[in-house]
Amino acid sequence: MKRVEQRCAILSEVVRSVRPVYEKSDPDQAALIETMIGAAIWYVPKPVNAWTGRISIAALQAFHRDKGTAKLSEEHVYPRKVVARLLLKDESLDQRSMFVSFTEKYGRLHYITPQENKAVQTFQRVDRFTTPDEAYQKAGIVLVEVGDAEALREIKKGNRAIIERYLEQARGG
Repeated sequence: MKRVEQRCAILSEVVRSVRPVYEKSDPDQAALIETMIGAAIWYVPKPVNAWTGRISIAALQAFHRDKGTAKLSEEHVYPRKVVARLLLKDESLDQRSMFVSFTEKYGRLHYITPQENKAVQTFQRVDRFTTPDEAYQKAGIVLVEVGDAEALREIKKGNRAIIERYLEQARGG
């Protein structure tokens, strides 16, 4: 967690130092700055609690069907470029608030399929993004609360009983 804290500290300094340039930039230049800050966010290590505990129904079904050989995408709840814009506009941003924001909100992720990852990207563009839930809804992604790292390990192994339990829960049973 120390490395996460150090990366957040330096990233907050970079964001604050580039903000004056960002504010006087034209839209194309501002988009480039958002992309650069977004890329930097990618290099902040995942916090210990990065996973929200949620996985898509399609991911569960893929592991059920493919007996543990399915692929997962770690899908950031908040798209990096959206986060960059929010950080660049946050006048109160400092090292501590950056760390808290990253570990509690911006660094969090769900597990979805690679196909779902592609589908949701359309709704995560800076000009279209409103909320994470709306983006997933528009992309047709339904998330299920698993919340347990051990259950996730069993899902990844293709444990049909565990997977069926969560699929049944998703169906309301």
